[in-house]
Amino acid sequence: MPSPINNFLRTCPDSPGIYKFFHNNQIIYIGKAKNLSKRVRSYFTKSLKDRKTEQIKKLTDKIETFITHSEAEALILEQQLIKENKPRFNILLRDDKTFPYIYFSMDKVYPSIELKRVKQPSNNNFFGPYTNVKMARINIKEIQKIFNIRNCSESTFANRSRPCIEFQMKRCSAPCVNMISKNDYLEDLSSAKAYLTSEKKFMKKVFEKKMITSSNNLDFEEAEKFKQKIIALEHLEQESSINNLPIDVDILSMQFKYNLTGVAFLVVRNGKVQSTWTQSFKKNHTNEIDELAQRTIFNRYFSRSQLPDRLIILNQIKNKSLIQSAINKKFRSDIKIVSNGIKGSKAFISLAKLNANQIMNERIFKKLPFEEHITELAKLIKRKNDLSVECLDISHHSSSHARGAIIHLDKSGFKKSKYRIYKIPKDISGDDVNSIKHVLERRLKNKDAPDVLLIDGGKNQLNAALNTFNDVIGTKFLSISKGMKRVRQTETIHSEDGIIQLQKDSHIYKFLIKARDEAHRFAIKANRQSKLNSVKSSRLDKIEGIGPILKRRLIKKYGSTKAIGIKNVEELMQVKGISKKVATAIYEAKL
Repeated sequence: MPSPINNFLRTCPDSPGIYKFFHNNQIIYIGKAKNLSKRVRSYFTKSLKDRKTEQIKKLTDKIETFITHSEAEALILEQQLIKENKPRFNILLRDDKTFPYIYFSMDKVYPSIELKRVKQPSNNNFFGPYTNVKMARINIKEIQKIFNIRNCSESTFANRSRPCIEFQMKRCSAPCVNMISKNDYLEDLSSAKAYLTSEKKFMKKVFEKKMITSSNNLDFEEAEKFKQKIIALEHLEQESSINNLPIDVDILSMQFKYNLTGVAFLVVRNGKVQSTWTQSFKKNHTNEIDELAQRTIFNRYFSRSQLPDRLIILNQIKNKSLIQSAINKKFRSDIKIVSNGIKGSKAFISLAKLNANQIMNERIFKKLPFEEHITELAKLIKRKNDLSVECLDISHHSSSHARGAIIHLDKSGFKKSKYRIYKIPKDISGDDVNSIKHVLERRLKNKDAPDVLLIDGGKNQLNAALNTFNDVIGTKFLSISKGMKRVRQTETIHSEDGIIQLQKDSHIYKFLIKARDEAHRFAIKANRQSKLNSVKSSRLDKIEGIGPILKRRLIKKYGSTKAIGIKNVEELMQVKGISKKVATAIYEAKL
């Protein structure tokens, strides 16, 4: 251990605070501790640490500490310093992105409302962040409908001589031409801010009270204004609410699998999802779950206006009370952190878990190279490493418009230039086994046969291919059958040697599923396009009373013009918009 480090450790305080590790005068790591002496010394013991800690230990040539009154204060300071300095070893959740906020320009005589992108808000006039820009714009429109706050530019505002269309649409009170007093406008503005916080649920009561007061004072014009605000608020609640209970809650879910970590942060206000945030990490950070939780929370909250009544952390963490104390101290709030759901939060909790898992699944398919999967497949079937893989799927609708699709991939990914669609003859349309034979006969006429051909189907489909094409040299046939009730992750992989046993969470299994899904998508697209083409021109066009919409409904319901022609009048009338007169005309047309 370097001498300067030894000297520092002898004088390191026992107080709570933060510590900084330096290398060549650059901060490489920042941490917080309840006891600085014990925490800093732990880095420099002789016992082996994880790779990151060993690197920090090796590189550190200088240490600094800063004492705080409590561990909560240390946590707040740690988050601020990490955001400011972005040390190389504080890898979790370092984020330089800007996010959209709803911003009130309070420096103006008549403040406006607008969408503004910043890394971090500078004052309490920013509300957000919204990771979904559409949701931010929806909230701005809501505020305009209820509180009539202007959103025009300063130059437009200064040069108006008469109210604009926003006033005519009752989305602005036209302060530009003095249609509202300054005090009344600022009162509406204050109410709009309250609407964006957890106070939103009380706004209707406030409006009702003011309406009654104005009415008692015989100021019926003012009472009517508050009545219209109440009506607008009720209309928006009915229009956009997704939950029976108007709860305000944030939910943090951290999921770990496949040596990956997925994080989802869900913001719910007044029973509606206001925004979502997700992120994935290559490593399984189960052992750093407390640090991950606090990093996420302190990167989400910038002002008191963002805080809900409750924060639900769906994982067991040790420093829950510490985080709660730090948040309340920093924002002078009374937020409560809980680990169990509250009434009305069940659906949102499920959504948070789903998104945390989904972000990991996306990383598996997007980040892991196809070359790795191809190599694993080659080992599995004992072939060369540089494999070409094709997957075949058949799609039809009630035995009509049948199409066979083949997709191609290799170590560089999906090769869409080599995708092929095959039209299935009508006499075998709906017969998957013969349809597969037909497609393979046409495909394998070419000399460039793939190394692996994966068929969407079970033993029958695989045997049909093997019996017909056992003379194809070099091509390995596999098939993938759906599980019971078509539940994902229950598929079975078949080969000529029997079932191939694979772990359901293995990369090779997921690779084969992904290939099958891509072939399925491509086949369905071809089938739907064929149906659409038949809809564009058919004998239905000659029947009076049938337009494009009814024609599409009939094709969607029965699959083809031929199938429509054999239906009786009563059956045809089950299609929305088909009257008895039109149904009779279709029946008599003998399609």
